[in-house]
Amino acid sequence: MSDGQAHSPQQLFKQWQNGDAEAGQAMASMVTDWYYAITAVRLGDRRGREPLERACANFAGGITSVSRAGELVDWAHGVVQRELEAAGLRTEGGDFPNALTGHRSPTELLQRARTALQPEQVELLHLAFDPRVNLQRLIDAAEARGGWPLALLDARYALKRRLRQNEGVNFSVAPTDPDLDRAPMPLYEAARMASPEEERVFEQWLLSDLDLCRDVAEFATFAHALRAGAFSPRSAASISPPKVAGPSPTPAPRPAAPPPPAPLPPPEPVAEKPPAKMVAGAVAVVLVILAAILAFILYYAL
Repeated sequence: MSDGQAHSPQQLFKQWQNGDAEAGQAMASMVTDWYYAITAVRLGDRRGREPLERACANFAGGITSVSRAGELVDWAHGVVQRELEAAGLRTEGGDFPNALTGHRSPTELLQRARTALQPEQVELLHLAFDPRVNLQRLIDAAEARGGWPLALLDARYALKRRLRQNEGVNFSVAPTDPDLDRAPMPLYEAARMASPEEERVFEQWLLSDLDLCRDVAEFATFAHALRAGAFSPRSAASISPPKVAGPSPTPAPRPAAPPPPAPLPPPEPVAEKPPAKMVAGAVAVVLVILAAILAFILYYAL
């Protein structure tokens, strides 16, 4: 894998099967980021840590059982889904500081950021993430404020930009002109998907769009705080007034990328099926890269 182009997980899988260890590393990295996004938005960093670790280990240990690229995404999603089911599928929301928030309360950051949003945007986000509000009421509110579902997506990204500009939260995805194709994203974060099947389809889509996957992962702790009521009307009374003067906030530092694993000898040429020695070597590559990236991801929960 040396052309420098982006590859789908299915393409990487085929290359890995044919003995490309670098493709195996890239596939493992992609799947680990994907698993992190899913477990973070469903369970939060800390509660999702063990399910994430087990899913990564089970992926590495079971990947050789997958024979066709077309089976990869369904099989890999089943691996993390089983861990989520064992852990309780979803948390009800809460306040979960992490490294991206600078170990500050995401609820407090949200309550300060809301003062820079339009009241209509605050209301839309409150309605979206309050499980007591029925979907039709949310749709009606969005239609009155620019249209469903774009108004909700716009409000979400406006919030991300305010958190980045005013509170130093180092988001990497906060477009001013969001892609309407991403409209299901806040519904997924708010646990408002119509069915488990719809949620499964959305989660599998995340693996094909790593920018979307990153967007979901970095907003997860704020989604939990919103579900716990950070934008409820009663929370407005506790908002601290914004600072009028002072230096611009320093963005929360991102952890350094993990060092690459030690180079391994290239796999032996294959004929029809990879020999056992090559398969074992490729699996070792997957295990090494999973461990390295997992250490990077879990930094957020420390």
